[in-house]
Amino acid sequence: MKFWEFYRIIWKRRAMIAGLVAATLAVILVATANRPLKYEAVAQIMPSDAVLQRPILWSVSANGGAEQRVEHRDRDAQLANLMSLIISRTVAKRAIEVLDVDLSPESLQKQITVNTAQNPASNERGASRTDIIDIRVNDSDPDRAVSLANAVALVFTNYYQEISHQNAVNSIRFLEEEVSKAQANLDRAEEQLRTYKKSKGIAAMPEGAQASLANLNEMQHQRDAAAAQLAEAQQRLGSIRQQLAREKPNRVVEEGTTDSPTVRQLETQVATLKGRLVEAQSKYYDVHPTVVDIKQQLQDAQDKLDAERKKFRMHQNVVANPVYQNLLTQKSQLEADVKGYSARLGQLDAALARAKGSISTGEDVRLARLQQEFLDAQAAASAVKERLHQARLSEKDTTETGAIRLVDRAIKAYGPIGRSTASYLFMGLILSLLVGVGTALTLETLDNRIRSNMDVEQLLSLPVNALIPSMTGRNAPALPKITYLDPLSPLAEAYRFLRTDLLLSAAESGCQTVMIATAKPGQGGTTTVANLAISLAMDGKRVVLVDADMRRPTLHRIFKSKNDFGLSSVLTGDKNLEEVLVSTEIENLLLLPAGPTPTNPSELLGSQKMGDLIAQLKHGADFVLLDTPSAIAFTDTIVVSRWIDGVLLVVRANQVPRGAELQVRKLFNKANVKILGVVLNDVQPTSVDSYYYHSHYYPSTGPTTLALSGGKGGSLDEEQEES
Repeated sequence: MKFWEFYRIIWKRRAMIAGLVAATLAVILVATANRPLKYEAVAQIMPSDAVLQRPILWSVSANGGAEQRVEHRDRDAQLANLMSLIISRTVAKRAIEVLDVDLSPESLQKQITVNTAQNPASNERGASRTDIIDIRVNDSDPDRAVSLANAVALVFTNYYQEISHQNAVNSIRFLEEEVSKAQANLDRAEEQLRTYKKSKGIAAMPEGAQASLANLNEMQHQRDAAAAQLAEAQQRLGSIRQQLAREKPNRVVEEGTTDSPTVRQLETQVATLKGRLVEAQSKYYDVHPTVVDIKQQLQDAQDKLDAERKKFRMHQNVVANPVYQNLLTQKSQLEADVKGYSARLGQLDAALARAKGSISTGEDVRLARLQQEFLDAQAAASAVKERLHQARLSEKDTTETGAIRLVDRAIKAYGPIGRSTASYLFMGLILSLLVGVGTALTLETLDNRIRSNMDVEQLLSLPVNALIPSMTGRNAPALPKITYLDPLSPLAEAYRFLRTDLLLSAAESGCQTVMIATAKPGQGGTTTVANLAISLAMDGKRVVLVDADMRRPTLHRIFKSKNDFGLSSVLTGDKNLEEVLVSTEIENLLLLPAGPTPTNPSELLGSQKMGDLIAQLKHGADFVLLDTPSAIAFTDTIVVSRWIDGVLLVVRANQVPRGAELQVRKLFNKANVKILGVVLNDVQPTSVDSYYYHSHYYPSTGPTTLALSGGKGGSLDEEQEES
């Protein structure tokens, strides 16, 4: 879009844009005037390393023993947990109770902002943040903001100390119970071993028997491991068989992709990942990280494969299903593994039976079992006692040093914070201007009315001969003869431009008879032909103005003559041409009225008598101008066009085209009628250059007042057509 076109649109819609800007600024003023000022106070706390790296202890008992599992929390995740706890409802409620202020916990939660403090030692952008937590509280009262920030910080440190202490107490109590259980298991195992030795009179186990028992235990472990492997393989084999039952041996593929190495590679990758997914699902639940990761990889590979396949022209073909083949391969492998594990288990069972037979007596087996139970219980008890010792040390350190320390109290509140009214007004001004301009451009784009000569040329592919500006409604009666009544007006000058254009066309093509046509009623055709005839006559040309609109004639009223006889009288043979021609007050201008309305206007206008009449008129005049009814409503215009040299099509501006203009142009083209161009009527005065610069020469427009307001012009024929 050119700059001046953009400027024209903005200027045209300036009232709408200004109204939008004014309304936006008014809303901002009202909103900011009632907005209370906010002040912000900051208190800082710092969690200890014990809090940020606090382990989670799990205790698992198996086979009479205890196993310790330790999982450390992520440092950033723990910081996030602490910040969430600071703005919890419990902390807000306790802070309100401490200060005894008139606030609800929910409102205080909205006033609290928590984040980690920036490292002051680093000036680089994106510098690392510290473990220190800023607690920011905003309030309309600066003193209350300071009190609230300090209260939230102190309440949170005490609250977390309380939580931590309770957790430590619970952990220690749990570990003490575990120690008691482990000690009881140890005492029971020791007592059973001592009692058995005493009953059998055994001081110590013989070295040979002890070695045999150790070998027996090792073989037992191997046997149990082989049994576990066999069970796992059987479970996986069952899962593979279920998957095979769901898959089909063959599948329909899109041929053409096999010529692409990328597609073949992706298909292999998808098949492999499906096999891995089946294998993983046989071991883990769907929420396990391994299963989730394989599913994500499979989805990514499938998306890439689908995208790659779309690049080729495909045709369907039935081929072997690679997933099914992969599952068959895994099934064969697992069946072989099951057989191998079964054979291994049988071998271990036989070896274990032989080892048990080599042991001298059953007392040795019993003694070895009791000895092993004692050692396991002793190890479990030691592990639990060590955990209890560490928990007590951690609880003591936390109690002495504090889980979370108050680093810096809030002293004063800063503010007022937030944007000022001026900044809001500035942003509102910019935003409303952008919205207003965007709306104006959108409305202009959606507005498909004919407003300029470019619109006409784009719609009809015809040249524009003249632009006729609009006229205020109160001066409408003068419009049909404005060229005669007010020759210095810009409107009269516009019709003279049309006259000049017609004279140039006539000199080039010999055009002498011209018909003024309109596609539909209310376009201003009668006003145009009347003023064109007057301007030609005032230029010294002999003009005959023919009212060929016998259905609703108007020209006789414009020139204040009778319509008792006219064109219809000549065509029916009732009168001669000399008897019906009427002189007008304009020199060189004769009028042929329409005459009485006949029952068959189209037949009369299309008859040879009409052609002979026009030929007779051409001998006695320089120009013969014809006014005709709407071309889309009646055939009169088309049948008359066969007798004339050219047509001027009149179109009213600021109307939405509905196809009538295009239809009329096609009718004239089929009739081989030369269309001289288009007269665009009732154009906004600001869009007509001659109108704009006319005021520099004639400050006063004379007896008729023309306005730049763009009021819709009126005429006698338009009034009749609209009535």
